[in-house]
Amino acid sequence: MKIIGLYGTIENPEAISHDSGATLFVDGYHIRSINEERLSRIKEDGSFPFKSIDYVLGDYSKDDVDIVCYVPTYPWNNLFKYNEVTTTKRKIWYEGKEKEASQLLRDIFPHADVWFLSHHLCHAASTVFTSPFNSGSFLTLDGLGSGLWDFATGNIRGGENNSIGYFNKRKKIFRFFRMPGDVGENSFGEFYCQWSKMIYEGKCKEIGKEYEDDKTPKEGKIMGLASYGNELDAPKPYTLANDYAKELFDIDKYDFGHNVANFYDYRMVFNSIQGSLEDKAYYLQRSFEDALLGLVKSLQKDGYLEDNHCFAGGSFLNVCANSLLKPLFNTMHIPPYTNDSGIHFGAAAYAAYKTGSNPRMPKNNISYLGKSYEDFVPDEENMEYYEDFDLLCETVAYELEKNRIVGWFQGRSEHGPRALGNRSILMSPTQPENKDILNKRIKHREHWRPYAGIMLEERIDDYFLEGEITPYMLSSQHAISDRIPAIVHEDKTCRIQTVNKKQNPKMCHLLSKFEDPILLNTSFNKSGEPIIETPEDAIKGFKNMDLDFLVIGNYILWN
Repeated sequence: MKIIGLYGTIENPEAISHDSGATLFVDGYHIRSINEERLSRIKEDGSFPFKSIDYVLGDYSKDDVDIVCYVPTYPWNNLFKYNEVTTTKRKIWYEGKEKEASQLLRDIFPHADVWFLSHHLCHAASTVFTSPFNSGSFLTLDGLGSGLWDFATGNIRGGENNSIGYFNKRKKIFRFFRMPGDVGENSFGEFYCQWSKMIYEGKCKEIGKEYEDDKTPKEGKIMGLASYGNELDAPKPYTLANDYAKELFDIDKYDFGHNVANFYDYRMVFNSIQGSLEDKAYYLQRSFEDALLGLVKSLQKDGYLEDNHCFAGGSFLNVCANSLLKPLFNTMHIPPYTNDSGIHFGAAAYAAYKTGSNPRMPKNNISYLGKSYEDFVPDEENMEYYEDFDLLCETVAYELEKNRIVGWFQGRSEHGPRALGNRSILMSPTQPENKDILNKRIKHREHWRPYAGIMLEERIDDYFLEGEITPYMLSSQHAISDRIPAIVHEDKTCRIQTVNKKQNPKMCHLLSKFEDPILLNTSFNKSGEPIIETPEDAIKGFKNMDLDFLVIGNYILWN
């Protein structure tokens, strides 16, 4: 059975959406996932994923698809019961015409059953079916999921911001419960999003940079700024209630936080607090962490969360907050595509589960879900082919030790917002000035934003206090070594990725050539562009960036 999951705007040409894409499962096995931005080269592309559909299908035809699972990106009235597969006759805008959503999808996939799934159900499925647990609980938190549009007021009401549930893969149990919250109410993601926009707008004015309200996320830009701030004497935006529900089906009684009705209230509170923008970033991050810890601890106390616990939703891209959650669980799981890039994956995985199979992922690593392009042969003048990959790694290591910058293209592309060693720009972390050199020459990022690292798993205790295995770069650790200054942030932490030979043998081979088996690792793209996908993208980027050389498979292209 061939199942495709889709996410992307078809409902309204003006709809605000992002991270559209497609995923294919065949007979319960994951085949391929991609986000539309990697193919359209439009950052945060939220349009209907036509390119992604062709990419994931490969040699299959649209006629071969048995089930298409679509997750709407725009609130539709009376669409969801939240724990059921739903169909709809909702009219949509498409190429200047109105058309029933289900009919449009049947036009594209003529022999497929059409399923409509809720946003947070798919977030939940993305973490449950990539986790190693046979049973456990899940919690999802973001800004806004599937909701209901109130045409009288022009507001979104009854939307999903939070959900909770339980699963047992062996017993075929998947219980999903929507938790209350409208836009701006009880929304961890919306709180962080709106404050980040206002802080970033202010920082742009301070540094003389033109602020672009281009709808791209500002949260990642501001999280790093918090380390430069100080405590403010101000009330916390979130004040969690103590009288939590005692019965599972009374979960709607939960009060997750201080209700902030709309954007203007966010701005009013923001403007009323005295302090620098760095202090406000610190206040934002600490408030977010306090609220998240308060919520999770209260759910644990009332018996809602299992020791094996799964998180999903854009709120869990916050690596600092994730690091504080780890001590609360025996085992916890966050997928590398925890934001909306995982929605279409979750849709396809859930459908595979509902049709009788536990979704099966690639062995050893759940992040490399794209194509590998193994047969690609560059046709460039200044290049060398290395039949011996060990010799290639020695050459690359020699150049990196001289503080050269390399574009690294290997294997299947990563799925999700982070480069995890296959579509990366690499540099030595041993010189403190390398961060500024990389910023000036290629990335052009704000000076307060740190760079991440990638290292051999077996050496983690030599460099970081926590010594945690972190293959998907979703938490931070405190550095205990002074040998890697280019990737240690103001607060002495680093967002580190660990790799082993099963997960990424080629990256491990390269890292093994260094006395300090750790490299600065950032995504292979310029500021404002998506991460590269194809070898052609890599070569184009190489020619348009100030890279010293590029590695594609066993080829080195020299500048």
